[in-house]
Amino acid sequence: MLSFQRRLDLLDHIPRYPNKITTRQLLDLLEANGHESLIIRKVQRDLEAIESMGMFGLEVDKRSKPYGWSINLNWKKLNISLMDANSALAFSTLKEVAGTLLPESTLDDLSPYFAKAEVIINNEKSPLISHWKNSVALINSNNPVSLPLPDKEALSQIKKAIFHKKQMSADLKRFLLVDKNPIWKRYQHINPLGLIQREYVVTLICSIGSFHQKIYKFPIAFIKDVQIDDADVKVPKHFNFEQTKNSYFRSNVSHKEISLSLLARKDSYFVMSNGKFNGNQVTIETENSELVKISATVEDNPKLRAFLRGLGSSIEVLEPSSLRTYFKELAQELLTKYQ
Repeated sequence: MLSFQRRLDLLDHIPRYPNKITTRQLLDLLEANGHESLIIRKVQRDLEAIESMGMFGLEVDKRSKPYGWSINLNWKKLNISLMDANSALAFSTLKEVAGTLLPESTLDDLSPYFAKAEVIINNEKSPLISHWKNSVALINSNNPVSLPLPDKEALSQIKKAIFHKKQMSADLKRFLLVDKNPIWKRYQHINPLGLIQREYVVTLICSIGSFHQKIYKFPIAFIKDVQIDDADVKVPKHFNFEQTKNSYFRSNVSHKEISLSLLARKDSYFVMSNGKFNGNQVTIETENSELVKISATVEDNPKLRAFLRGLGSSIEVLEPSSLRTYFKELAQELLTKYQ
């Protein structure tokens, strides 16, 4: 691990050609950054090892002494032919989990690496990498409703517009009239500001026009026939993507902290999965061997209430009284409906 970190630090200090740096200068920089017990020969071996890998554009000028090290001016990418099994696993995983949120130009550049990665994993002589690949999985939670698939061409165009900071035109599906079916309406001068993906649903964050400051959120499935315009994106004055991301799935209703106390069956999903509301949660046994009592200070918000509703009859809310009353009234309402 120490040698790995040392080589990473080495690469940080090596300039792009035509600038060069000597082995002695690199040794001094490493020592100044906390690397101990170094000799110039060890640094030399590290440089030669990195150069032989061919993956980082490292070159040495031997025309005069001391030799000068630099990164090739035109170097941009890893050497596919020298990809090892661990790198192949990383590329294969990246392809699976990040494809939707990467720009098309990046995916195009990475496609040869993805293809090479699959070849390496399928032909790996050591079974460890392929075993790992076949032993882990990312699974989104099951959704009981059928969700429309986004238009791939629309998503591709939207990502290009975001990447190049260009306005776009598109047909948007809108619910504009009460008791009427949604309609597709053409909009011009759409400012694509970002994408947010939550499980299966990818949403475009955008504004419309130059003066309108409102931020809109459209699922990609509600967008079609996208055309990228020549005009640059006009970002609303107070727009902050980080704030939008953090607040996107929150309710606008003000929330307060409550001291939540509930009984939960030991065979409930929450208990069996060792779930926790937060770090201050306390779980204790009760006189009933089938139940535990859970206490935690939490924020009373729609997300919490939806989660508790999902636990159904496997829990009983004890405190606060306002939340217990909410579930009592909800149960009575359901009972009335289903009688």
